[in-house]
Amino acid sequence: MASNPRTILDASALSAGVNGHTRGVVFDFDGTLVDSYPLIEQAFAHVMRTHNLDERARALFQQSRGLPLPEQMKLVAPDIWEALVTTYREADTGLGHARVFRGIPTLVRKLRRAGAPMGVVSCKRRALVEAELEAARLRGYFDVVIGFEDVTPPKPAPDPLLAAIGYLGLSRSSAIYVGDSMVDLETGRAARVRTVLAAWGLSAELRATFRRHRLWATRPSEMLALVLTGNGHKRAA
Repeated sequence: MASNPRTILDASALSAGVNGHTRGVVFDFDGTLVDSYPLIEQAFAHVMRTHNLDERARALFQQSRGLPLPEQMKLVAPDIWEALVTTYREADTGLGHARVFRGIPTLVRKLRRAGAPMGVVSCKRRALVEAELEAARLRGYFDVVIGFEDVTPPKPAPDPLLAAIGYLGLSRSSAIYVGDSMVDLETGRAARVRTVLAAWGLSAELRATFRRHRLWATRPSEMLALVLTGNGHKRAA
């Protein structure tokens, strides 16, 4: 992707949105703000051991990345999905907090300094997202946090994202959505909101699956240029 990242935030460019609206940003959580997938894989490994699941189950779980946990488990094992959810959540409670991606604290500070409204929309339960944000000292930067239980249907339906945009007082054209999964891109398309792929946590293999998506950011600081200019291109894996 050809880009010329701007590391100094132009506050006037960010705050002056389309048709007089303030421009704002809504983030996905897992894999976008925090590097949670190593912990997610640990919790699912415990599920596999407990319920004697095979590698096909792991593949289905990974392929459904970004969906709500119950929906993932329904794909993995429709007959016992509720037990899988319970086992997963029991394991997850003991794994601690995920690491915040490098550059995210600086990014949200600059966005807040510019007066940009910000929100988080996740398929994770809101209490868990809130706890993670509090632990990372990031909660105060976000005006709204929407979790799995708050708006139905969940992502990839557009409803949670549109709810966040409405709460922030934004229009579709003045909002930017940032996420790392195909579910996030589908959510953005369904909501008709410009969506930036947060590629900073993706492996080369996963990046290759998004090669046709136009707006990329390979690190949080690069995302600023995409938010400000709206320009982006395909990036080779």
